Amino acid sequence: MGRNKKGILALAAVLLCVLAAVAFLVSNEKSSPVEKLEESIACSDGTLSFTIPEAYDSSWYLQISGRLETGNGGMSVHYLEELSREGSWEKNVTYSFQTEEGNYSELLLYVSTGKEEADIDLLSYLPKK
Repeated sequence: MGRNKKGILALAAVLLCVLAAVAFLVSNEKSSPVEKLEESIACSDGTLSFTIPEAYDSSWYLQISGRLETGNGGMSVHYLEELSREGSWEKNVTYSFQTEEGNYSELLLYVSTGKEEADIDLLSYLPKK
């Protein structure tokens, strides 16, 4: 009975090591480029910033646009337009822009990598009023 108990304990230890290794690999699984971009978004004192991931290449397209509500309705807003138009973003560079005073009804970072596209809601990064 003593040998069986040691064998079972050894098998349990091996299984535990395998499970730990699998959990480590799953937790370190690479994020998609869009997820990496989204993870980099921050806001401080009304300035939104984000970092272009290492995976960036010239096939990407990014656009920041939204709608700012005013007393007379609303107006369309765009940020970092020249970079979007020219596609002159650079990988591993952090870009930022100052948000406007007032209430946004929409503020999005649209990104297309050629393989993946998404509208990232930037409103959730702004301070609550």
